[in-house]
Amino acid sequence: MTATDVFVPRRLGKYLRDCTPLSVNDVRAALSHGRVTLDGQRAEDEHALVFEEDDVRVDGRRLVPRHRQHTAMLHKPLGVTSTVRDPRGKADLSRWLDEMPAGMFPIGRLDRNTSGLLLFTTDGDLANAVLRPDHHTDKVYWLWLDEHVPDGDPRLGALLGGVPVLGRDARARSCTVQHRTEHFTELLVTLDEGRNRQIRRMCRALDFHLNGLHRRSIGPLELGELPSGAWRLLDPGESDALWQATGGRRRAFARKLKALARLSEQRRHEGAPHVRLDAWLSRHGVRH
Repeated sequence: MTATDVFVPRRLGKYLRDCTPLSVNDVRAALSHGRVTLDGQRAEDEHALVFEEDDVRVDGRRLVPRHRQHTAMLHKPLGVTSTVRDPRGKADLSRWLDEMPAGMFPIGRLDRNTSGLLLFTTDGDLANAVLRPDHHTDKVYWLWLDEHVPDGDPRLGALLGGVPVLGRDARARSCTVQHRTEHFTELLVTLDEGRNRQIRRMCRALDFHLNGLHRRSIGPLELGELPSGAWRLLDPGESDALWQATGGRRRAFARKLKALARLSEQRRHEGAPHVRLDAWLSRHGVRH
């Protein structure tokens, strides 16, 4: 059994996202409006498990998982909100998503005043692997500080040692001074967690005068010469390298199996064992 040749049971909501261009909200709407059937019966529970042999249909059309995934990089400009649609009419990601293959969605986000590398994919497993803090995928940022920061400034050490942010210590994996004058300093900072607005929160806690923030790379992927506002698809080698930077497909596969084993145990504990899941786990040698 390998991470690439076994269909792993998954929640109906995820199955619909894996097989269609529907967003999370679109999936929930389709379920609530009775447009989805599972083995001929109306399906409303997005948490219901789907197995390989199941017949899932939307508006009467049977779905099959994608056999080919797409991943792309965008050089996000300043002033763009990292949402599919901005309800207030501000610049968002819709113009690029309209050009990309169907089913693409952003992997994480960059805030409106941050530019740089933003990834898109049709592969929910890859997105989850990149975003999980415990996978420690490096993300490199360029910072412009409106102040002179000397080498001995204790705040530089604090970036590495840990800064209290939202009840926990946030830290950079590396921090180097790229350039400085008596009026400004450029830093290159590497994070291997990338929590929400982590660098901005760290700079605010340390009273750095942050004036510019730009993400240069994620794992092995760099923007290179890609102009601001441009995007391109990754080639298979780049996608494989990104997977390796997250710990590899086998790690993601093993995490899925553990999650299913936990679900099986929970259902048995509640007195409502999931017979099909238990049989699937046993058939594939997973202890539960």
